[in-house]
Amino acid sequence: MIRYQLALFGHSQRYLFPGLAFLALLSVLYGAEAGSPAPPEFAVSAGVLTVVACWLTITLVDVEDPAQRLITLAHARKLSTMVIGLVLALFACCAGLTVLALIWSIVAHGGDSLGDLGSAALAHLAAASAGIAIGLPCSRLLVPRIVYSAFAAPIALAVVLMSRWLPLVNPMLRALSSNRPAAFDVVVGLLTSLLALAVSAVAVTVLVERRS
Repeated sequence: MIRYQLALFGHSQRYLFPGLAFLALLSVLYGAEAGSPAPPEFAVSAGVLTVVACWLTITLVDVEDPAQRLITLAHARKLSTMVIGLVLALFACCAGLTVLALIWSIVAHGGDSLGDLGSAALAHLAAASAGIAIGLPCSRLLVPRIVYSAFAAPIALAVVLMSRWLPLVNPMLRALSSNRPAAFDVVVGLLTSLLALAVSAVAVTVLVERRS
């Protein structure tokens, strides 16, 4: 199922716009002078990855029309298998973007500390989890029209990225951008984001099954 989702996404070429947007961000972010502190830049790229992960989720789900999704579901045998395959395929895409961001930072700064790179990797994983968690219920799995997704997803992303009281992305990004030790905030952000993703996947699966 993961291989099928990745192949479907690749043939559709709908990954190009979000992927190019992330590349453009990295080119601007690391186009400044080398030697600037890495953690604040990681905060920016992780925040943007939240948006890109949500964008990729909605885009990947919308590749299939309802009839084709029924065929996929018949091969998967269970809706939960299809949703898990979808989530893991999206994680693979986001992992590739994360590795690209880390390598670009290493090249731009002439080498980052292992602590900064470890925190950055976990922060990007947390950001991707939050973005996928938002994208699933805003996709065609639950929302019938893309225009509704275009309203719902930005509102949810704004709440997650800007609300300090939500222990998902905002506290983690603020800790990184302050250039102070952020390991605790990153771990909390990762755990809560993974929990939010699990809740989102289960909720979407249950609601889709009840509607069918």
